[in-house]
Amino acid sequence: MTPSRVSPRLRRPGLDPLILALAAVATGAYLILTAFLSALVTFPSLYGGALVGLDPPFFGVAGVVLLALAYRLRNQSRVAWFFSTAAPSLTFVTAALSPTLLSLGAAVVSLAFLGALYASRVRFYRGAMSGTEATQSAVLLGLLLSLLYGLVGARLLGGEFSPPIRGWNEALYFTVMTMSTNGTNYLPATEGARLYSVVLVVLGVGTFLSAIIAFFVPFLERRVTNVARRLERSQMEQLRNHVIVCGTSPQVRAIATSLRAAQVPFVIVGAEPAGVEALQREGFRAVLGESSSEEFLRSLSLERARALVAAEGSDAENLLTVITARGLLPDLRIVALAQEPGTVPKLKKAGANAVVNLLSVAANLIRDASLGAG
Repeated sequence: MTPSRVSPRLRRPGLDPLILALAAVATGAYLILTAFLSALVTFPSLYGGALVGLDPPFFGVAGVVLLALAYRLRNQSRVAWFFSTAAPSLTFVTAALSPTLLSLGAAVVSLAFLGALYASRVRFYRGAMSGTEATQSAVLLGLLLSLLYGLVGARLLGGEFSPPIRGWNEALYFTVMTMSTNGTNYLPATEGARLYSVVLVVLGVGTFLSAIIAFFVPFLERRVTNVARRLERSQMEQLRNHVIVCGTSPQVRAIATSLRAAQVPFVIVGAEPAGVEALQREGFRAVLGESSSEEFLRSLSLERARALVAAEGSDAENLLTVITARGLLPDLRIVALAQEPGTVPKLKKAGANAVVNLLSVAANLIRDASLGAG
């Protein structure tokens, strides 16, 4: 007997997402602690590097990035994996250019976390780096890089301001106040300092507006959607003597048009978002949901409904809808559409009061018209 082979897609090498997220939290916290210690205590450099004394903001930004993305790593977000890889890489490069005992410790921790990310890369290959999540992550990265630019620039050019910017606390104060366009008492005294300040203001305004669009607009959309759902639920609870039409097919549109012409209250329920949205644009009361769900049917005031029409795209879906509705209300009038003539007796046996096969109805009408009957 040939042993069963496990599909490569089912193999998930690397750490569990929860453990990887916890590792991101631990690494981020360690980098932020390193940044604070580097800002408070001067550690001797092992050799002259290009960024000697400038490691606190780099480590702090990398730590904040990892803490912010830990939750998304738990959900196996590809965007979070990409930016989580960039953060410790930045730490390692900074430690190489600003080597102290403290920065080398941060480099070792970052390399260990990079190894865990690389070993777990297959878990994050699903989906594309697009959509709201990618936009928000890019804005977050831009905001942190702008902050990093402000901190490093304030330290390098601090002597070219009046009064001079000294220490990381003053650099942080100057950067935040300048990016927020509130202004400070530190005035640039040279052309280089003025150019740096202009770029910092532009970056601050740009990242601030981008953050509003990327984070506040989706939040507002969710709030509006929730309000609309509550309003819709309230309207459903007020329905009386109405007809519930299940499906989004062209037949449903024709049924809804006929009911509206007869001034009969009705609500359409469909499982396809595109079909429901199309019906809503045409002015029909349509809601997204599963017609075979007992809870959802109850939310449509099924106990006060006049009838239910099962007009889904397949006989199997209609059969399940009929069984569900009949189990909830034995006295409810149920009409079902059958795609195939052979399904008619099955739908009746399931509990439908009437079953209509459109093909048979159309054939009878054409026969009568061709014979001059009626």
